[in-house]
Amino acid sequence: MSLHTYLLIFFAFTLLQINAQPVRQLRPILEFKMPRGEGDNGGTIAINLKNRNYYATIAGKKTYSMAIFNGAGEMISPADLVLLYDIRGLWYHPVQKTFFANGFGTIGWVKYTIDDAGIPYDANPVFEGQRQPFPQSVGQFSQKENLVYFLKGSSALAFDAVTGNPVPEKNKLLRIGYNRKNPPPPNQNIDSFSVRADYNTTTLIYTGIPQSEFGMLNIKTKEIELYGAADGLMSSRLKIPEEVPVKDKLNFAFCNNFYWLYDNNKRSWIGLR
Repeated sequence: MSLHTYLLIFFAFTLLQINAQPVRQLRPILEFKMPRGEGDNGGTIAINLKNRNYYATIAGKKTYSMAIFNGAGEMISPADLVLLYDIRGLWYHPVQKTFFANGFGTIGWVKYTIDDAGIPYDANPVFEGQRQPFPQSVGQFSQKENLVYFLKGSSALAFDAVTGNPVPEKNKLLRIGYNRKNPPPPNQNIDSFSVRADYNTTTLIYTGIPQSEFGMLNIKTKEIELYGAADGLMSSRLKIPEEVPVKDKLNFAFCNNFYWLYDNNKRSWIGLR
């Protein structure tokens, strides 16, 4: 082998190592079997910070299922519990001690009334109109910032959880595919609002994990990519088990340190770690 050929191979290998991003294999740990009923798409999952129970939804109509599960995966709510509103995102606000949700399209945001057992029995609009980028957008709550984030292209758009108004100075640009070892070119000009065809387009997750606050679902590689809020660069990649399906919209959530994907064939939310 000539020195020139050796050097080409060496530099190619080095470049590959620099650009490589470690991938961690996720494994199914918990399963929430939703009640029988209508609807093909999982909406989201949220946790009640008072009783630590999980609230899982089916997106599509106000008559579709909401179900409450304990930490062992047992459903503890009535089988006929429904959404009451055609919601997409759902989050628990610790100050208000109840759940809020963003609705489909122009429905706006709603506030749930729950009984002492944590069962939602009423919901009322708190902000009217489409306070999200797209009709199907799924809101993600940051308790630390008191913001609700929505995905638009490769941007996390921030809305004030108290007023429902956009807070553009808090928007985050996620530099899709780039990491600290392989940063984007200087002065890169991208359309941060253009839809990313290889990714779930309705849902990004908010983890709150330092340097990995946001997550995107890559449906082509079947991986969850985590990005830092400060620099927008990828920090890690999480491989989804082959048997767990991925979708280009909805059916994706993060809650209580689990990554959730909805399996319509099993009518189950699968919790991965």
